[in-house]
Amino acid sequence: MRLVQKEKFKGILFAFLISISIWIFSLMNSEYHFYVKVPLKIVAPEKYSISGRVPEKIDVLISATGWQILNLSVFPKTSNCIINLSQSEIINEKVILTKNDFLKNLSIAANAKALDVNPPSITLDVGVIGEKIVRVEPDIKIYPRDNFIVVGKPILKPDLVVIRGKKEILDKIDEWKTERILLKDVHKPIQLDIPLSDTLRSLVSLSYEQVKLFVVDVDLKAEKEIFDIPVTIEGGNLPEGHILEPKFLKATIRSGINKLIASDIISLEAKVSYFEITNDSIGIIFPKINLPEGLNLVSLEPPYLYHWKRTRTK
Repeated sequence: MRLVQKEKFKGILFAFLISISIWIFSLMNSEYHFYVKVPLKIVAPEKYSISGRVPEKIDVLISATGWQILNLSVFPKTSNCIINLSQSEIINEKVILTKNDFLKNLSIAANAKALDVNPPSITLDVGVIGEKIVRVEPDIKIYPRDNFIVVGKPILKPDLVVIRGKKEILDKIDEWKTERILLKDVHKPIQLDIPLSDTLRSLVSLSYEQVKLFVVDVDLKAEKEIFDIPVTIEGGNLPEGHILEPKFLKATIRSGINKLIASDIISLEAKVSYFEITNDSIGIIFPKINLPEGLNLVSLEPPYLYHWKRTRTK
């Protein structure tokens, strides 16, 4: 009896597995309609550039079997849409890409069939390419280790880049930033490669993709007090009858210990412009101290000067 029941259970299990296999086989061979996102790349003709909103991806409605869907999920990056505008008609510096253009240049993984695309069309501005040299601006935050300080600004090499694009776009660009970089616990010199920002990269091309960053001078932090800093007048002399007090100030300067030792900060001056004095109406003037690069003004005592004018009365 037990042998019969065991054989019966095996038969039921076998039939169940066969049913599941047939169901899965039928499921994987059925066709389905659904949207997939496909990377879009527009190749401009030689000596031309593209402006206008170019989406990074387009939505493609495809018809695919379950097996094809499985392949798409395993190898999603093999699909793309690359359109070379050298074969397109340029009218009044514009190119209109239609659904047929997208479908004709689609490459879908797993040989799935493309039925439709969204957006159905894109209008691009195409103009003669121009060139411009701009400075590279570091977008970098540096946090030194406790009791350390970074003396001076980071150095970029090269610090200029050639950008290419439509003249109307280039006229609006005066600098090109690096990618945002955060450096923590800095306590010694650093050298690393950092990419340039990819902002506007669909509209503007660059002569290179990355630059070298040098954080050269990292030192122990130190402060020094400078006494008896004289107040001087820029652009003239103190007008007759005008009084500025006090005549000497005290400043606290911060930098690296070696920078402080090597710098000539004894000859500092607190400067006030002649224009500020003659146009002052409140009796308070803030002096300015110009420090060599790498030195930071921590405090100035007093932070402002009293100004008044002596007048004669009968």
